[in-house]
Amino acid sequence: MTRERRFEVVEHTADVGVVGIGRNLAEAFENCAYGMFSQMAELEKYNPEVHKQVVVVGADSEELLQKFLTELLVMFDADRLLPIDIEITDLSCGRLSAWVDAKKIDNTIEWLGPQIKAVTYHQMSIEEQNGEWRARVIFDV
Repeated sequence: MTRERRFEVVEHTADVGVVGIGRNLAEAFENCAYGMFSQMAELEKYNPEVHKQVVVVGADSEELLQKFLTELLVMFDADRLLPIDIEITDLSCGRLSAWVDAKKIDNTIEWLGPQIKAVTYHQMSIEEQNGEWRARVIFDV
């Protein structure tokens, strides 16, 4: 599932954030997820070993983004899987469905920085401008 990844790192006092950029909302969400895990490891260095589906529901786009990224963090913490690539297959009617290719966490992973602990609503924004979607999220570290 190799695709171009577009995200910007957001400077924040004590936490870290990203802005996922995409041609559509799903791609912006995927890039938020990629940006989140890219803060912890160089994802391009690893090959996925597990293929897993994630499904979340929410009342609006912000809640869907928060629940989606939180579900990926649960996969990271509880299932000990590092998401390498994410493909959203459905984002409609308050539902998001995605396939995640992940690497089992072991001692071969070189960690870059602090582990992200939570996805916040602080300064979260989702907007479309000139045919480009931007989804901004701040994480607790």
